[in-house]
Amino acid sequence: MRFILGDDMDNVSQITQAYSQAPWRKQLQVIGIFLSVLIILLMAASVFVSITARAATLGREIQRYRLENEDLEYEIANLRSDLAALNSVSVLKARALELGFRPATTDEISYIRVTGYTGKPKASIATPAQTVVSTAPVLLPAFTQSWVEWLTEQLQNPPMSVADSQP
Repeated sequence: MRFILGDDMDNVSQITQAYSQAPWRKQLQVIGIFLSVLIILLMAASVFVSITARAATLGREIQRYRLENEDLEYEIANLRSDLAALNSVSVLKARALELGFRPATTDEISYIRVTGYTGKPKASIATPAQTVVSTAPVLLPAFTQSWVEWLTEQLQNPPMSVADSQP
């Protein structure tokens, strides 16, 4: 047995030194990984901020449209109230008098019989009685079938390919 320690150890240390990385390379790798993670986090944060800003903008627009809708409903209610006031009996009577009309006397009123006219229909406050038929809602099988049943059905009946459908 022969042991040559001096030369062999030098060769091993040279090989180890050749394959080991320099400290500055290790530091660059750590810095690169850190910067990569930092860039990914910044990108995710920018996407989050962008989505949040859009949601906030749309929320403000919805609030503005709701306020505008309330204003329009208020204006419609005011206009309906004005129309009701203009169509009141006292206002219409005053306008008719201003235009030169006067109330008719009983001697000036003449009635004409119209054949086929039965008069005003009787006022019915209550709706006609109807029988209520209670039926359960009909659901498509796609909404009542579990995924296990669907998978079993698909495996038992495979879909036809284009080649199978041609004669």
